[in-house]
Amino acid sequence: MEKIYGIDLGTTNSCISVLEGGKPVTIPVDGSGIVPSVVSLDGKNMLVGRKAWNRAAAFPRQSIRSVKRLMGTTEELTLGDKSYEPEDISAMILRYLCDEAHRIGGHEVERVVITVPAYFSDAQRRSTMEAGKRAGLTVERIINEPTAAALFYDHVRASSGDASAKDGSAGGRYSLVYDLGGGTFDVSILQMGDIIEVLASTGDTHLGGDDFDNRIVTRILEQIREKDGLNLEDHLPALARLRAVAENAKIALSRKASVWIEETHIPAPRGKNCTVSMELSREAFEDLTEDLVERTITSVEQAMQEARLAPGQIGRVLLVGGMTRMPIIPARLEKIFGAAQMPAVDPDLSVANGAAIQGGIISGENCEQILVDVTPHTLSLKTLSYAGERLFDCVPIIPRNTQIPVTRARTFHTVVRHQELVQLQVYQGESPEPEGNTLIGMTDLKLAKAEANCPIIVEYSYDLNGIVHLVGEQKGYSRKTELRIDSRNPELFGSQDLTEIEDGEDEDESAEGNSEDAGSAVNFVTQRARTLIAGMEAGEARDLLSSLLVRYEEALRDGGDEGDVDEIEDELLSLMEDGVEEDEEDDEEE
Repeated sequence: MEKIYGIDLGTTNSCISVLEGGKPVTIPVDGSGIVPSVVSLDGKNMLVGRKAWNRAAAFPRQSIRSVKRLMGTTEELTLGDKSYEPEDISAMILRYLCDEAHRIGGHEVERVVITVPAYFSDAQRRSTMEAGKRAGLTVERIINEPTAAALFYDHVRASSGDASAKDGSAGGRYSLVYDLGGGTFDVSILQMGDIIEVLASTGDTHLGGDDFDNRIVTRILEQIREKDGLNLEDHLPALARLRAVAENAKIALSRKASVWIEETHIPAPRGKNCTVSMELSREAFEDLTEDLVERTITSVEQAMQEARLAPGQIGRVLLVGGMTRMPIIPARLEKIFGAAQMPAVDPDLSVANGAAIQGGIISGENCEQILVDVTPHTLSLKTLSYAGERLFDCVPIIPRNTQIPVTRARTFHTVVRHQELVQLQVYQGESPEPEGNTLIGMTDLKLAKAEANCPIIVEYSYDLNGIVHLVGEQKGYSRKTELRIDSRNPELFGSQDLTEIEDGEDEDESAEGNSEDAGSAVNFVTQRARTLIAGMEAGEARDLLSSLLVRYEEALRDGGDEGDVDEIEDELLSLMEDGVEEDEEDDEEE
């Protein structure tokens, strides 16, 4: 049976594990299995892991760390005379882990399960899968980090003969996973038992150990500015040294009440050097970072609300990520959950071990565990709004915290007769307005000529990796499109796939809405304008809006200059907003 390896691709550190004899084993890459997620260029040699971390402080311009925070973006990273995408750097880390695992264990690593923060977006998840592909790996599954940790804990519990998670009591059933790593934070609530079911997940993909380190760096920079009159905020060599110093101080403060920070020959501009010597107590550090801890608690409270549980129903709090070694974290959680158990699960290795268990489940090994995960974000469709105060709405199709895999459909309707196409825009997020969400994909559905209110069925799917798929169909006219998303770049959303299909019955739930028409002589702006005009009383405002709408439609139809069309559209939108405000004022007066 071919092994499927589990990889925790972390912001600060990464690990690789595999199931051996039904038990997850962390492969001791770099001696301990905890591999710094750092890449550094040494001449013509690309170093990864511990060796890269050792030279990163001295050569910050030739080193890249915390690349996980850039996954899902188009930011370019430079090493030497070459530019790299975040996926390239992550691929180097993945390849290093797998090559070392092969060297140590003698088995070729080809199939993997990679973990991601539960709150990662579709773009970040696809970016992670792309990194695996560039590393020459087959990514069998993307699994959420808190869920992986819960899988490992459930394995440990079962191995020890502890059956309390299946005893039927509330305290035995529900666990909370608090995952604070180097760059991201997640909290998930799970129902434990024969089936591990995720009830709610939330978090912050830009909150982690790096932010805690930066608070210490800021304190050191203040002392240097006061003592030496030097401003090193933008001096990269100094910042790299100070971040390493801050990280060591933070780690020490998890064991000690205070540390003495002493560093000499810190590089400064114009060839100068400076020295720092200061004491930092744990209490002072906790004061510096109190707001960061409270941000995690806000997410904890949100997850509790979404799971519809009270603190007393949480029987176990699982601490994941190296940052949970800070004494303030368990102390703060104990204030909320009281006597809830905090089992001794290794916070650094539990995620990779859980991924290895998931790999075993996929490959058919006898793991005796079943996992049901949930969607991290709501999936919506952008539609023409009739709410009055805005042009467009985001209509939810798959709400966040829905169990995956899932497929759901809703029925929308065209607005005008002989509408030529609809543009289906997929948004991810919780806002009712498109501007408050993230556009992750769009495609056009060409329409057959039909009367207004022709039904358009839009189907969304979340697969087991949390990846999004869309199918749009003009009901009764054999017109269909499927969306292929490159969600790192909303301007280049893959080729549309228009196909003829057989008519069939719509068995999914439906809700009436109004889809928008784009790219034709009658687009979504004109649809909204016509709707407003129809509801306005005769007068100067209606005449002005009507005449401007005629100019706009003529400009679109005649293929006018893009700048002129945009100018007319801006004027039209502004006038429409004024019309809405006047209508609202009239309503208030009545």
